[in-house]
Amino acid sequence: MRHRGKSGLSALGFIVVASAVAFGLAGCVAVSATEVAPTTEPTVSSVANATPTPTPTTTPTVVPSPTATAEPEPPAPPPVDPLRPACAGARAMSVWAHEDDDLLFAGAQLPQVLASGGCIRTVFLTDGDAGRGAEYANGRVQGIHRAYDVLRGASSSWTQTAVTLPSGATVSVHQPVDDTRVSLVFLHLPDGNLNGQGYPATGEVSLAKLAADKIAALAPSTGGAPLSWNAIVAGLGDLISAYQPASFFTHVPGSANALAKGDHADHAITGILARKAWFSGDRGGSTIMYAMGYQSAQRPANLSGEVLRHKIAVFRTYAADDPVIRGCTDDASCLAVPRFGSWLGREYLFTEAELGIG
Repeated sequence: MRHRGKSGLSALGFIVVASAVAFGLAGCVAVSATEVAPTTEPTVSSVANATPTPTPTTTPTVVPSPTATAEPEPPAPPPVDPLRPACAGARAMSVWAHEDDDLLFAGAQLPQVLASGGCIRTVFLTDGDAGRGAEYANGRVQGIHRAYDVLRGASSSWTQTAVTLPSGATVSVHQPVDDTRVSLVFLHLPDGNLNGQGYPATGEVSLAKLAADKIAALAPSTGGAPLSWNAIVAGLGDLISAYQPASFFTHVPGSANALAKGDHADHAITGILARKAWFSGDRGGSTIMYAMGYQSAQRPANLSGEVLRHKIAVFRTYAADDPVIRGCTDDASCLAVPRFGSWLGREYLFTEAELGIG
């Protein structure tokens, strides 16, 4: 602020200035934090040898800010229950020893479920690690994800959720982020080897030794609590009760001697466990079917046409991540792979009555 005039007017100028400032401050106090209309800046005019008079100020007018109408938050989607995801059709559940057993021994059944508008849940008891460690086992999981992407006709990332069942067993539930029709469940028990002798890398334990009471429990590779025979049965029962399948598939149990002879030990014991879990509860009008394993190669080929082509396409996708299966790159080469080619061209399933074990 500057002023002109004689020095004798200094005091008077000071008073005027102070009054103007005070007046301006009073105006400012009346202004809220909301937006205000432009105002005239308070100024003091002075003339030489004359008494300076203050210029009147304009009282600021408070202009209220427009209040935005809050948009209502969209309702949160209902939480997805990993044990019972939404399904508009009939549910089918299956229990297998290793990743690929489902594709080889019931691979023609799964597409039919999805094509009819149903949903599928597949349970794997072991890591299928073959004593090769986590890297090999994880590769098989990756392969089974990709195979089920082909099966459902879409590709996306998969979620993995650890779930503790009412019986106390902890399982890992895998689901595509964009498709509740498909889910995989892993118990992560050690692979037991062809004859149930186990592998040195996993302590030479197996489902067969558990069944024979040679060991008390099997520890999951994920570090969960060891599972006894009864704990596995109870855990499978929990999964069946939660999912409530209309149809259920598993291996021919080892107790069906004529049909199970020559199969992998893990297959035979998995069939026994799954059957026991199935009949531990009231399953209403649901049906259970048992798939023949290795010994199906001794029977006539019974798949052909589009059913066989689709089964091979799904399996071929899985096989790309499993170094044990070599040379499966198209229909002809996959059918030529020793043992696997024979299993691909055949599927034999049996009812409870056909097992002949009462």
